Amino acid sequence: MIQLYKAENKSFECNGDMTLIPSKATVHVVMNGAWEAEIEHPIDKEERWRYIKENAVVKMPSFNGKQLFRIKKKRKSDSGVAATLEPIFFDAKDDCFLTDIRPTGKNGQQALDIMTSPNNKYTGKSNITILSTAYYEYMNLIEAINGNQDNSFVNRWGGEILFDNFTVVINDRIGIDNGVELRYGKNISVDGLSEEIDVNAVATRIYPKAFNGHKLSGTGYIDSDLIGKYPVVKSVTMSFEDVKMISDIQGENDTEGIIICNNQEELDDALIKKCKEQFDSGLDKPVVTIEADMILLKNTEQYKDYVILEDVSLGDTIHCRNSNLEIVTDARVIELEYDSIRQKVTSVVLGSFQYNYFNDVSGMINRVEGAIRGDGTVVATQVQGILDAVKTQMRAQSTIAKKQNVRAMLFEDLDPDSETFGAMCLGTMGFQIAGERTADGRDWNWTTFGTGKGFFADYIVAGTMLADRIYGGTLTLGGYNNQNGRMTIQDASGNEIGRWDSKGFSASGRFESKNTSDGSSVIVENGYIYIKNKAGKVTGAISYINGGITIDVLVGSNPPRLTLSENGNIMLVNDNGKGSCSIGGGEFLSLSADNISISGGKTGTAEFSDGSYLQFKSGILVGGRTSSGSTF
Repeated sequence: MIQLYKAENKSFECNGDMTLIPSKATVHVVMNGAWEAEIEHPIDKEERWRYIKENAVVKMPSFNGKQLFRIKKKRKSDSGVAATLEPIFFDAKDDCFLTDIRPTGKNGQQALDIMTSPNNKYTGKSNITILSTAYYEYMNLIEAINGNQDNSFVNRWGGEILFDNFTVVINDRIGIDNGVELRYGKNISVDGLSEEIDVNAVATRIYPKAFNGHKLSGTGYIDSDLIGKYPVVKSVTMSFEDVKMISDIQGENDTEGIIICNNQEELDDALIKKCKEQFDSGLDKPVVTIEADMILLKNTEQYKDYVILEDVSLGDTIHCRNSNLEIVTDARVIELEYDSIRQKVTSVVLGSFQYNYFNDVSGMINRVEGAIRGDGTVVATQVQGILDAVKTQMRAQSTIAKKQNVRAMLFEDLDPDSETFGAMCLGTMGFQIAGERTADGRDWNWTTFGTGKGFFADYIVAGTMLADRIYGGTLTLGGYNNQNGRMTIQDASGNEIGRWDSKGFSASGRFESKNTSDGSSVIVENGYIYIKNKAGKVTGAISYINGGITIDVLVGSNPPRLTLSENGNIMLVNDNGKGSCSIGGGEFLSLSADNISISGGKTGTAEFSDGSYLQFKSGILVGGRTSSGSTF
């Protein structure tokens, strides 16, 4: 049912002022781009058409549930009335103005909470965990979210946008992957179908280079598993500036994110891994863009291949299999048109998604450059690949659960107000748990999985977690809503030997910091600081002994010791005790040794008129005679 609410009626949870019976009602969306609706209504004897006025609100079915749209423009003709509508959230262009909003060091959800605070009518949801900062002054909320400016939310945090009435959902990825496969490339001419297969950017052989031109040993290249699918080898050279030999980082203080290789073997391993990551991200597969008009395809033989697209949603992943190459390329629903009367998708564009602004929705990303999103996150990371594969597997099981209860069972509570709202799918392949629906409301947002190979989850909350090995890219402790984080290290007896908390790092065990350029190192252990030379031998130590700081040289036949006491005395003495130098709080200087010399001093005799004299050796007074004739 399609209902209309007069401009002054804001009770959208109730029935509208008039039920419309339009001849056409469609919703057209482009990912992170245009989002609008169109309706056409005949001149009817009940005069429903008269209610279609500017600023009135229409509630109509969309691909993501019942949605509110505001009429922005209408056109009347002899046959009826046509109107163009925008999502109700676009009202925020007028009544959610950001005069001075500054989300600083916040994740996606925190930033949206701050950005929507000027008008609590609007809310935002986001699963983006990266932290970023942006300043918004004298702009509306829609501009701040995805305007053509460097500090927009999408530019700073990234994300894909879905409007759900007065809520905007900006997740790192919208849509789902149900394992749907579409065969294309049969070269059959038919109205309503357009297939573009672009192999210009395909590469099946990579000649990798590290920083400073270091190359892969052996043949010097890495081949894709799909190299035999193409008539010729498609070769490219790729530079990976974050892979460096240890000789190339001398003098660099910041090596975060740099892969340091000590020898050619480690360099080869790093370059091979980098090349495989490129192939995993789709470098060896064609770019596929498919446009399908389901209405025009309805009465064709090809309709059976494309009918699966009638139930897709924005952002969904479709596995497109080329009938000639037998290569599967993952494409996403980047544009669609939904028929609100038939309640089916009538037009779909499958392709590669590029971050766009609301006023700029054209362009195709380069495959290699497109491996990194605008927010700096990698598209095809190892962890994301594992999660996606498991999610696809488990969603296949949930389909079985609905059809064959013996192999799998689906438990769900669809009432969002219920205390037991959520779902669990349990079967022979494992289990999956969800606590919320997807952004478009078509499926459960499965976030926790268990299979015979392990457990997978977007978040794991535990009191105590036991693990032999934990692999990951970023470990975050504490922060928002979790107060101060703390990491402790214990020895085999359970004694704490190290702690890292909000006050800093402390340890009672052993800590070693190495100089990567020459191999020397500093060791901190049991209150001592030891210095090792590049051969690994301890050459010196710094400690606190008897109320002072002591520096010992631990090499040589008579190694010296320097002591700085708390009372201001300074003493330098060698190991055999035959020589020393003391300075007493600035009040005295004492030298003790078999031979004392001061470099650069004069040697000779100073004679006086009364017959006395003084004798100096190397600037030091060593004797003399008084006027009475006595010597000393």
